[in-house]
Amino acid sequence: MMKINDITAAIARSKKERKAAIENGKEAETSWRTRFRSLRGNLTDELRAQHSQRIVSRELAEEFTGLIEELEFEHEGEMMKAAGTGRVYVNAHNTAFTQYAEGQWEAAMRNLSPTLIRAVRLKLLSLRLNDRGRHTDPQHVEPEAILAREVGKVLVDKAEAARLDMDAEPVVSEIGVHRPALTGVDMRLLNSPAAIHKLVHERKAKLERKQQKESQA
Repeated sequence: MMKINDITAAIARSKKERKAAIENGKEAETSWRTRFRSLRGNLTDELRAQHSQRIVSRELAEEFTGLIEELEFEHEGEMMKAAGTGRVYVNAHNTAFTQYAEGQWEAAMRNLSPTLIRAVRLKLLSLRLNDRGRHTDPQHVEPEAILAREVGKVLVDKAEAARLDMDAEPVVSEIGVHRPALTGVDMRLLNSPAAIHKLVHERKAKLERKQQKESQA
């Protein structure tokens, strides 16, 4: 992204300079033609200098046009790289966080409170005792499924309301709870390998046309 930012700044600067060169060229063109006609074609040293200046402005604008095209091509390539490394970065974060969360889950499941286990057991027995539709109701839901849903809802509700104390979470703080920010990255390229594949072919064709044009010059 540092490379992309540098290229973006260079493009903006070059566009500004090209605009200035074009405007200066137009002004010099108008001034030169007016002086040329007023002097009835008498090419004074001053008029020759003005003539050179308008040519310089025109050529400078053309040079900036070519430079901008090259910079935009380079910018495009760097953005493809950023999308690729950004995807690797996001996947690495996702893997790290998932592995840590799974480890913590497994550790918690191995150390469940005996009080909670007892309460769940009693609740399950109660549901089975009051189960009336096991063999008659086609829409019947097993007591185990009912209890799993209830326990799951209670745990999820409490987890949603809980807040992590990041001072006591060194690993989570290091990994980060949110997906890494990819400010400035083209999200279309990040999320679509097909878009990158298409762009690769377009860039190849563009490069071939440029090389062919240069060989004919």
